[in-house]
Amino acid sequence: MKKILLMMIFSSIVFGQYHMQSSLSIKDGVRAADFEKAMIHHNKAHQNELGAVNTFLVLNGPNVGQYVRMHQGLFPIPAAQLDAIYNAHNNHDPVPYDKWNDSMLVQETGSQFYTVRDDLSYNMQYKPDYKYLTMSVFQVAQGGNAYAENVFAMMNEIRAEMGSTEHFVCMQMNTGGKFNEYVFATGHDTMSETLDQSAFYAALAKLAEKNPDWDKEWGQNVSGGYSQTMEFKPELSTQLD
Repeated sequence: MKKILLMMIFSSIVFGQYHMQSSLSIKDGVRAADFEKAMIHHNKAHQNELGAVNTFLVLNGPNVGQYVRMHQGLFPIPAAQLDAIYNAHNNHDPVPYDKWNDSMLVQETGSQFYTVRDDLSYNMQYKPDYKYLTMSVFQVAQGGNAYAENVFAMMNEIRAEMGSTEHFVCMQMNTGGKFNEYVFATGHDTMSETLDQSAFYAALAKLAEKNPDWDKEWGQNVSGGYSQTMEFKPELSTQLD
């Protein structure tokens, strides 16, 4: 059983499973209604399974007000399909009368790619239409990866011991963002679910019992972080038949 698990973890990291997204904002002077109307028209270019896109609006945190666009279909994206999906999203045929361009939008990030870390995820679940996505971002100092990943793994062991029903996907920045960035993404159907942190704090309390000095070392190895909640916008996403 351990050999099978190690093979799954190894294949996830070496052969690659990915997440792709981009962040956009509205250029100064452009009305939100005009921006979103143009986005809906532009989405005609994404009326296919490879190019289908989901759009989220960031509700809080340092990126509040930005729109996050990500692949609607297969998650995680296998390495063998990454090029086809990327090209369908970014190198598609132009849409007639398309006004959704640099005249009204700001490319905050371009295409960002994350490596999905099955080994650091817990009870991984995926629905393409969660109403809310919460992303907790940890920026690890150079040389601090081993310690941070050990803490992430210990927390997951504690969750398993407690029978926690938490679920999240861990992703590590690959390209297009800050080095050594880990993102834990969780989907929810209601805002009350999003705000309920009781299971996390229960696991954190157990971690403190097992390793009372964990937070001191954490401060030396993790340089910062933040969390943000995004709301799914189906009207701004691809509507496949």
